[in-house]
Amino acid sequence: MTNHDFWMSISDIINEGFTSEGLAKLDDYAEQFSTGKILYKRFSPSEQLGCVKGGTIHVIASLLAGAEVGTDQLSAPEQQNQKVS
Repeated sequence: MTNHDFWMSISDIINEGFTSEGLAKLDDYAEQFSTGKILYKRFSPSEQLGCVKGGTIHVIASLLAGAEVGTDQLSAPEQQNQKVS
């Protein structure tokens, strides 16, 4: 499964209304994430470990949030991070 396929699968689970099949997929993805079979590239290794230590529900919530919020969309625009002289 490619990265794109994975995120499309998560989006499908959301869009289909969390069917029993979709929830089973989320549990499977959480298990794979927890055992290191899949990695969430947006997290550093320490963030990934913290997510896993939070348990299955935390992993699933993080995956669902990742599907809904693209990379850096919550970051302030670059010009707002610059110092004002």
